Amino acid sequence: MLGEPPEAVKTTAAAYEESMPEPVFCPACRAEYLWTATTCVECDVALVAENALDEAAVDDLPPVAQLVCIRAAAVGWCQALSERLVEAGISHRIEVTADDEEDGSVRRPGANLPYGVYVRPEDVEAATAVDAAYMRSQIPDLPETGGGAEVDAQSCPACGEAVTADTEECPECGLALLSA
Repeated sequence: MLGEPPEAVKTTAAAYEESMPEPVFCPACRAEYLWTATTCVECDVALVAENALDEAAVDDLPPVAQLVCIRAAAVGWCQALSERLVEAGISHRIEVTADDEEDGSVRRPGANLPYGVYVRPEDVEAATAVDAAYMRSQIPDLPETGGGAEVDAQSCPACGEAVTADTEECPECGLALLSA
């Protein structure tokens, strides 16, 4: 007859559960998703952390074509920025940025899928301030002129690596670079 598992097994299982990233939720339908998800498949709404669930106001945002992208980055960065935008009460949406068929640009295989954080035009100034504060918290040595939508075409604002004007991601640190 099997009894209780040994205490070491219980401790290991508890440590494993504690190390798992927290799930994210849809503020509209309250569906639970793995932490890597960004948008509810039913509601097409950006997902939020459980602690931000009650504070997340689901606004009917217009289509992405009518919104302004304030940041293009990897999913983790966008989710962290999303949490700060929710705290600031700024409605937003995270969308995968598509390949641009017109100019022939295509995402590199194996590169982080670039996501965009989109806000209403009237929220751009406040959202950009939240984005800049978050970037400065993550990259404290960032020059005062770096971190926003303007990027020096000669070097990465985070690490100083030499880049060209058409570089989308720093080859040294992986920072998503926005074209002017």
